[in-house]
Amino acid sequence: MNIANIDNLGNVHPDTFWWHYNLGNVRKRAFSEIWQDMSDPLMAGLKARPRKVKGRCGECSYFDICGGNTRVRAYQLTGDPWAEDPACYLNDDEIGARESRPRLSVTPYTRQRSANSL
Repeated sequence: MNIANIDNLGNVHPDTFWWHYNLGNVRKRAFSEIWQDMSDPLMAGLKARPRKVKGRCGECSYFDICGGNTRVRAYQLTGDPWAEDPACYLNDDEIGARESRPRLSVTPYTRQRSANSL
């Protein structure tokens, strides 16, 4: 993992998409200590090579190229950062999956309009 995010309050996040997950604060602890600390299971998993991902990502023939991506989409939809990436655009044949399985369902956000706003 080569990208970190430090917000305006000094909170360190695994990358720019993990704003809801805090690894520490540079006002209280040196960034080098926070970034090298493997006691946090998410940080240890993100830095592991290879990452222990599940589902389609775990059997993908392109995994060595993408590394399972950022993992935040999987976490947001399933609560498990190691679940398959729901935004992967490759189909089962393209990734070399042994068997076809149902994919995570992703519903795009749509703004609900009230009867008064029509």
